[in-house]
Amino acid sequence: MKLILRYLLFTFLLLGITGISPAFSQTENKAPSASKTTSNPPIFINIPDPNTQPALDRLIKKLRNINKNLQSLNRSQNRNAFKDLLTQAQDISSESTRLINMLKPRVTGYDQAIKLMETVSGEKDKSENSNFNDYYKSIVKNKNDLNAQIQQATIIQLEANSQVFQIQQSLSNIQQVQLLTHNPSPLTYNFWRQINLTSASDQKRMSGLYNDFIGLFTNAWNTKDNGRLLLFVGIISTILMVFVVRAVIEKVIARIVEKIIPPTRLRRSIMTLFSAILCSFIAGISATILLTCLDYQDSASHPAFDFSQNIIHQLYFCGFILGLYRGFLAVQKPQWRLLPISDKTAQAINILPNIYALMIFLLGIVKYINTTSGVSILAQQLCNGFFTCIACILFLMIPIRLRKIGQQKLSTQTDKGPDISFILIAVGLPVFCIICIAAVLSGYIYLGFSMCVWLNWVILVFSTLSLLRMLLNDITALILDPDRWLGKKLQLIGIRAQRMDQLSIVITGFITLLTIILMIASVASPGNFDLLSFVDHLTSTLQNQKIGNISISFSTILEALFVFLIGIYCVRLIRNWLNSKLFPKTNLDNATRNSIDTIFNYFCWVLIAMVVLSILGVTTQNITWIVSALSVGIGFGLQAIVQNFVSGLILLAERPVRIGDTVTIGGVKGTVMSIKVRATEIQLSDFSTLIVPNSQLITSSVQNATRSRHLGLISLKLPVISVKQLEASRQLIIDIMNNHPEVVDPPAPKVLVDSITETSLVISITCYVGHSSSTDGVKSEILSEYLAKIGILASSNYAIKSTDKESLASENE
Repeated sequence: MKLILRYLLFTFLLLGITGISPAFSQTENKAPSASKTTSNPPIFINIPDPNTQPALDRLIKKLRNINKNLQSLNRSQNRNAFKDLLTQAQDISSESTRLINMLKPRVTGYDQAIKLMETVSGEKDKSENSNFNDYYKSIVKNKNDLNAQIQQATIIQLEANSQVFQIQQSLSNIQQVQLLTHNPSPLTYNFWRQINLTSASDQKRMSGLYNDFIGLFTNAWNTKDNGRLLLFVGIISTILMVFVVRAVIEKVIARIVEKIIPPTRLRRSIMTLFSAILCSFIAGISATILLTCLDYQDSASHPAFDFSQNIIHQLYFCGFILGLYRGFLAVQKPQWRLLPISDKTAQAINILPNIYALMIFLLGIVKYINTTSGVSILAQQLCNGFFTCIACILFLMIPIRLRKIGQQKLSTQTDKGPDISFILIAVGLPVFCIICIAAVLSGYIYLGFSMCVWLNWVILVFSTLSLLRMLLNDITALILDPDRWLGKKLQLIGIRAQRMDQLSIVITGFITLLTIILMIASVASPGNFDLLSFVDHLTSTLQNQKIGNISISFSTILEALFVFLIGIYCVRLIRNWLNSKLFPKTNLDNATRNSIDTIFNYFCWVLIAMVVLSILGVTTQNITWIVSALSVGIGFGLQAIVQNFVSGLILLAERPVRIGDTVTIGGVKGTVMSIKVRATEIQLSDFSTLIVPNSQLITSSVQNATRSRHLGLISLKLPVISVKQLEASRQLIIDIMNNHPEVVDPPAPKVLVDSITETSLVISITCYVGHSSSTDGVKSEILSEYLAKIGILASSNYAIKSTDKESLASENE
């Protein structure tokens, strides 16, 4: 399994390497053609396509209608009309792109067929065979027709994209105009006077909507065809789904989670996410079932139907909010609570999710009034201002509740102040609400309303992203836990526990960074509780970013990061295989092995960098300015770094100095421990490390004591008092060196007379040891043994001389 995984990772790296050549071979005059980049195989059917041209004609007709509507809406501020046109233009652009991608492979097939026919015919005249000639002409004609259709579809695509851009600009202008439009203040008489002028028509429209719904229930109750039974079934089904089905499903899922997931926070995060999704579906589906039992699609009027759709849309959000905060707080089941808060705190703020869901429901009613009700603009502004004031007043209950909790914490924990989130909610939220209310009361009603809706949306997005971040962190911690089942399996394929801890920290940091990016993107979103527009905003934000001429998207960054990590892992696998498997089977010394390993490492890093740059879309043209900037930097500040880098490559290639060599540079002697890209590390006799720039080893004089042979030289001088002791001392030192285990032979140890002084003779001793790093130790051992034995020898000689003197004296007596 371990071997298979390694080969798969190495294959992924090779697949990434294959993408280098297209990006780094681009030039200004040569661009890759569309036929080369398509992944579809060439298709050749020599039959005219009867469906493409009618489809193109329909698209052209739709474009003309959009142009007419845009001209009629030149000075209009109807956002819904512009949104409908935007959707139509985007659909036309997508359809034209689909047609282009469908026709291009067929053109490629026609090109190959024409080349094949020309090759088969050779030098024969096509006019000799009329059938061949007619078939050849039909192929050329169909190919030209396809090229014309592709060109027409491309023009349609460009015009549709232009209309999309124009409509988006119009929507942006309408948004800015509405935000900065000053209406009469609700505190003035003029505002209510204008409301009174249009109140009759507005009341008529809203009363018509009310009568439609009342008539809907009345008809369902009075219908003879089981109408009351259907209504009763719808109500019972809604009650059962909200109170019974939801509770049963949650209990079943909770038991499954308890059996499968270990007792960690992952249980609570999974249950919170499931509870939010379940409550969202229950709320939306139950409302849909109830209205379906009323047969509202057939009997309800168009305004009532639109209003019902808005309410169902908002109920999905309301259910999601209630389920999400049920998991966050878990008042009834504290063991499933996700937030680290006490029971009193959870009970104190338990009402806040209900208030938040109520505001989202009211927002759905206001959105209907603003979009499809047909009431006057002043009535819309009145509803917007009323919603803003009510929502801000309800929002102010949050810091009031949290203030009481904060006071309790400060009274019990005087040494610990409130955290930053508590300060933001307790201070920032009231200030924001006061600004919204002030904007409404001063006449900028739409500005205050937009800020209030944006606040509701940001709170929902932040809560959801916080839950997803906790869930992903918990999953990462479970998978990369060395004591868990998955962690033990990962250790079997060669991933150590320390590596898993490091990887867990890196992934957690990446998830946090991704959450922050999504939060920033959500802050810049319109915030109108439209999931499709929010997804489009995130897509455009994360995929259409440019740095100069380089287009960067979030998906390409993830792909580049994935290839980078896989490349690093593959390089380590190969280097470990070289050092543990291949090199021990060869006759290469350690220095040669290190040179090969270091050069291979540098080559792999360059290769990985090229792959990553290719994925990011960086070509040779794009990095020209980088090279120019580096050339200036090299000429000034980076000159020494580049010089040391090149010198390091020379040291690895020529190897005048190798790892393990004993060198003397600048009067300092030591052993080379490593040769890196910038400097070489030399270990001195006191085990300190001398870091020498590589350029100094190339440009200055270096004495290498082990260059010719990898042996350590021991050279010392000893004094001998008299000529009589010369032979004994010489034989003694030779015996010591021959008997020492680290002294090599050949070359044989040598003892020579070096000089004669007034007091003694000086002998020179030379020998070699197997490794240069042991010269000082062997030298000390030789001298210690020599002094010990020469002392014994001198004592014995003195005793012999004393005995001779005593015997001579006795004879004389």
